[in-house]
Amino acid sequence: MFYELRMYHAVPGRLAELVERIGKILPPFFKRHGFPPRLGQWTVSAGPSMPMLIWLLCWPQGFTQRSASFAGLGADPEWQAIRLTTNGLGEMVRKYDLRILTPSPAWARPSATDGLPPEPVDAELFELRVYDVPVGFLAAANEILTASHLPSLAACGATILGVFENQTGPSTPGITMLLGWQNFEERRKGLRRFESLPEVRSTEALNILGSSACVLLEASPFGRPNHHLWPAM
Repeated sequence: MFYELRMYHAVPGRLAELVERIGKILPPFFKRHGFPPRLGQWTVSAGPSMPMLIWLLCWPQGFTQRSASFAGLGADPEWQAIRLTTNGLGEMVRKYDLRILTPSPAWARPSATDGLPPEPVDAELFELRVYDVPVGFLAAANEILTASHLPSLAACGATILGVFENQTGPSTPGITMLLGWQNFEERRKGLRRFESLPEVRSTEALNILGSSACVLLEASPFGRPNHHLWPAM
């Protein structure tokens, strides 16, 4: 089992069409070809690369399932006809950035007694945070997340949606985290508190989790995430 974070760099002016294609047009074809349900879909509201659509899914049967699903979709004549029609004079996507992720040991699977509501999380702002971790220190990074960073972020107002170890991509080894915030102002105040905490500012924490990149996200109307990103199994 692994997660796949799919980042689509949209052609300027075509992001809305791309959001509708992934969120509204493609789901029947996804179901037809054995894709798992999307766990979330966002557009980037602040970050180094815009416009961009990001969506997340989990492959419970691994690469065998993924290969079969994409092969089936690619060979589907009905989808190919719709794709050509909706593309019009050119592609909607400039390039793809695909990341393979696995659950971090610091991210505990919720139990039925945790009281997490099944409905989508009530957050106006989402954050994708990617930490670069020095080679050989991934276990130590997870220990720091468990002992201090995740409880502190939650205490400062963040909803911890998912925490992953990066298996591919430029920040490998590394940690990818998805957070929800009530709004931008609450995020600003929460991070100010978080970054002032002694355990976050310790030399060990800064050496291991001191380098991160953040992208701010807005949930798509077709893919607002639930309170946690564990798939139903």
